[in-house]
Amino acid sequence: MLRVCSRYEGAGSSAMRVAAWAARGVFTSSAPLTPAAAAPDHMSIPSVWCVGRNYAEHIKELGNSQDLTGPGAKKPMIFLKSGSSVAWSGALELPSWSSDVHHEVELAVQLGPNLEPVAAAVALDLTARDVQARLKQSQHPWTLAKAFKNSTPLGSFFSLGAAGTGASAPPDLQDVQLVLTVNGAVRQHGHTRDMIHDIRSLLTHVREHFPVAPGDIVLTGTPHGVSRLADGDRIEAKVVSNGGKVLSEGSWTAVQKSNS
Repeated sequence: MLRVCSRYEGAGSSAMRVAAWAARGVFTSSAPLTPAAAAPDHMSIPSVWCVGRNYAEHIKELGNSQDLTGPGAKKPMIFLKSGSSVAWSGALELPSWSSDVHHEVELAVQLGPNLEPVAAAVALDLTARDVQARLKQSQHPWTLAKAFKNSTPLGSFFSLGAAGTGASAPPDLQDVQLVLTVNGAVRQHGHTRDMIHDIRSLLTHVREHFPVAPGDIVLTGTPHGVSRLADGDRIEAKVVSNGGKVLSEGSWTAVQKSNS
């Protein structure tokens, strides 16, 4: 079941909740997840469907523009990455041909045999921002800046199994927090309620317009706070319930590949 909640809580209460989580150790480093623990064992990942500009504050921080009230606001901006771009927790090799790779934390939703959401995880949509700027200026697709090797790190998956199966009720994906830290400092902290296009409408749009397949991942956009990664950076990303429960987590160490 995929519920949608109404907007609530101000920025002050959000900041207080982050402080409370920190006191409880939500952001404390833990042993890196192994691929076996992180990867879903029930299906492969053929494709990764991504939505761009789905959080208003992220649009502003990059100086982009998006009509939030006109006809354009009704249609998500979708781009595609290969499933082979997925990386699991551990060393995260950055491309040698970019000096400005940014982290973008996102909620990933995996589609099951009936193309309904069956699992979710924290994800990163790594972006070679310097390359993307050149591609935009030339009016070329973003593929090189978005779909390079290791550009889609994924954390551990949690089930979205239907209610009535004896398991606990699945979390409301429109009511969770996304948190990313680098070297222990919080860089991104957002809430899925702040999406411009909610998860239900995103999944409907992708299924109606693209040849999605079982196992595909849908990345649902990043909140503000994106910034450059450097060699040796320790990255931790989590999906956290409003009660402070960690639903998904992943950890990586950035390795800047040399040109030589």
